[in-house]
Amino acid sequence: MKRFISVLFLAASGFAEELPPAPQILAAARAQLPSHPVHMSGTLKERAPNGFVKKVGVEMDLDWNATPPRAAYRIHDEKNKRFQTLEIQWLPGGPVFQCLETCDADGVNDAPVSNFNPHAEIDNLGITWSDLSFSFLWSPEAQTLGLEKKFGKERFKISIPRPGDHTLRLWIEKETGRMARAEEYDSEGLRVKVIEVKSVHKFDGLWMIKDLDIIRPERNRRTSLRIDTLEIRPSD
Repeated sequence: MKRFISVLFLAASGFAEELPPAPQILAAARAQLPSHPVHMSGTLKERAPNGFVKKVGVEMDLDWNATPPRAAYRIHDEKNKRFQTLEIQWLPGGPVFQCLETCDADGVNDAPVSNFNPHAEIDNLGITWSDLSFSFLWSPEAQTLGLEKKFGKERFKISIPRPGDHTLRLWIEKETGRMARAEEYDSEGLRVKVIEVKSVHKFDGLWMIKDLDIIRPERNRRTSLRIDTLEIRPSD
């Protein structure tokens, strides 16, 4: 009897749905990004446990359908008169970053940031340049962990290595290809960051993330990214 049950189990597992490789899932997620150049603006805001609020402006020029895909991100802290710009291209061998910093809003005195680390936090706001640019969607080292169901929707679960023996776990909706959530764990398995999509909105006919939360459980801090405007730009 046990042998018969074992044979049935093996036969059933042979017909089980084979999960797609992570690069294929990530490619489907990237396909949800706008096919036209867009300009987006919004704010990054962190509220500390003591009630203190830190707020900076964000502007993004995105051309994910270019060859190679490229983008520029600008962070402006009007209060401290600090401005930073990140230019990025996603090449076959991986992303290429160039970060510039200036003390004036016109960008006249831009200078490259030495020892730039895309995985470092932007002004201690809990979000990194790599997070802001969704660079993990291009990771060639990603692996599919499984398929889960939550809130009635099936989601692929993906693992992506990060520096310092950290790991990013990413959930992509099977039906839509949209990113739903990401969690970063340290080398000891402690969850150090949660990236959660709170809402999506239709801007000029394009569905885009409108509100994104970045949570750091060990610090009891939350940073929110809110997109206020999106403008479609003409292609080159």
